Amino acid sequence: MPRPSKFTEHQILDSAARIIANSGIAAATMSAIAHALGAPSGSIYHRFQSRDELLGRLWLGKIAAFHRGFSAALQHDDPNEAAIAASLFVPQWVRSDRTGARIAIMHRREEFVGGGWPPDMEREARRLGKEFDVVLDDITRRLFGEVSPTLRRATRFAIIDIPYAGVRPHISRGETPPPEIDNLVRAAAIASIRATRETYAELTGARRPTAP
Repeated sequence: MPRPSKFTEHQILDSAARIIANSGIAAATMSAIAHALGAPSGSIYHRFQSRDELLGRLWLGKIAAFHRGFSAALQHDDPNEAAIAASLFVPQWVRSDRTGARIAIMHRREEFVGGGWPPDMEREARRLGKEFDVVLDDITRRLFGEVSPTLRRATRFAIIDIPYAGVRPHISRGETPPPEIDNLVRAAAIASIRATRETYAELTGARRPTAP
């Protein structure tokens, strides 16, 4: 019988995430990950066929975790409260998983691709992207009564770009975002949504849902 692996996939990915958070993606070699775990390199290759696969699984896992939390925050019955909850989820998530947040917010997917992903990972990346587009369209429609490229951009700005801008400097310095960031994110998201409604009401003469 083959000996069971001493290290789980979760432990290996966590080790890689810590290396990336501290030293960047280039530092996350298979040997460096193995050394950090106190494991032979063979233990890593037992779980992952290549470094590209390992880094790809890591990126997909962190993005999927973010999407789950973000989507859950949008389940509030009131669209205004849902949008605010989603924007506040970003600093909350950074505090709960600083290494994961650094990977998802400070790095692009292309940095984790390398020589290419296996077909199943490409499918998973496309699935996550499509699911997120559906979620974004849904909250856009709930907030503004319709979906258009302009309104979708406005929604993304209010509930994603604003909180990202708020937490990014702290992530880059290895800091935990302070509590006051939440109040600033909330105020900026509310102002952005209100401004979009007012602008569209002026342009179309349509009655928009009540601003938060």
